[in-house]
Amino acid sequence: MRAGLLTETIHILELKKTISESGAEKREYVETHKIKANRKKISALVGDGVNANEEFISNTLVFQVRKYSFLNENIRIKYGNHMYKVILIDPQSDNSYLITCSKVNE
Repeated sequence: MRAGLLTETIHILELKKTISESGAEKREYVETHKIKANRKKISALVGDGVNANEEFISNTLVFQVRKYSFLNENIRIKYGNHMYKVILIDPQSDNSYLITCSKVNE
């Protein structure tokens, strides 16, 4: 992986317990890291004749990032104005991850 390809900035959020002003304990996603990433293109044609008419992929993103220890499937990713949940973290041989994300409706 070439570092020059990491042109996008993504925000990593983790689920943390916080205490509100009234003293109530709640769980919410809090930003913990900001990292650089490369957004990969998703092809509408996937293998054995599946095309864009049969599979809806517009809410799915794939990012290539460096391998960090805090990346796991329990995090959320903020990219642009949208929030994404991690579906798959695929380790690569060049000390990086391919992260497949799906948009979260909020």
